[in-house]
Amino acid sequence: MVFSRAEEATFLDHFINNGAILSFPHTALHYAALAQSRVVVALYRAGVKRIVALGVLHVWGHTASSSLYRQAMNEEESPSLRRDAFSALAGAFVPPHPFLQTPFGVIPLVFSPLPKSDIIRQNKQQLLEEEFSLDTFLSLLDYYYLLHNQSLPEIVPLYIGMTRNPLTDSFEIASQIARVIQKLASPETAVVATGDVVHYGTGYSPKEVMSGMPTAKEELEKVFREKIDVILNLVLKHKDYVQAFSELDQFLNNDQRYLLPVISECVGNNSGYDIISFQLSDYAAINKVYTPCFVASSLIAYNPQPIGSKEQGI
Repeated sequence: MVFSRAEEATFLDHFINNGAILSFPHTALHYAALAQSRVVVALYRAGVKRIVALGVLHVWGHTASSSLYRQAMNEEESPSLRRDAFSALAGAFVPPHPFLQTPFGVIPLVFSPLPKSDIIRQNKQQLLEEEFSLDTFLSLLDYYYLLHNQSLPEIVPLYIGMTRNPLTDSFEIASQIARVIQKLASPETAVVATGDVVHYGTGYSPKEVMSGMPTAKEELEKVFREKIDVILNLVLKHKDYVQAFSELDQFLNNDQRYLLPVISECVGNNSGYDIISFQLSDYAAINKVYTPCFVASSLIAYNPQPIGSKEQGI
């Protein structure tokens, strides 16, 4: 069972104890389950009383938001229309109901700890109706606590929308969201995040990105692993969100493109990261397209200060 393997490894414990934000994938369950389960087990062992879960809001792909997103990003649109579209998608969104239905029962969600802020948005436009990025993690969390006959910690979900103003390149919204999250900080609170840090190949990448790239999975993993190191250093050490965004958006097709600046602001200056595991998961059959088609399943710790763990294989 996946939890048995997760329980064998204790290397995530020191990350949580040092205030790291653990980021797990939301790829297909047979790719993501072990990484997600290891985070679940580590949270349980730490005895946290509250989990702030930062989800990706796939504004570029959902029915309710994709047209607004294209409008916000279209440099040929009028500034006023772009500004309105951006305003509709900017900020951190909370679900419309204080619960989440999982295969193992209903998980209560808690919003009361959140301070009042205009940057925390209600889901009035049904932007979260198709969102899935936290679903399997929260289901596994629920199941693990049920196995141990324990009550869940408070779950505070925040789905991160646009944090970069496409008209000004400002990431002030990321800073505002981070300040809200920091107000929830306590020794018994853990912050986790989700993200699939690479989408590459048929259906994901334009021809100019794929031109000249290797085709073997192992070689592609080396290319992307090196590029992620460059980008994470830009984001976490240099706080250069503008330069990083282009690579996150165009080359990596990283769905944390808007979430990473929030994480960076949360962990502060002199922060670091540890890529605990990284592998490309084959999505050609899932998406019913020609190879290559890969999505990265990665477990990453974003640290308030460099911890220096070596990469662990999963």
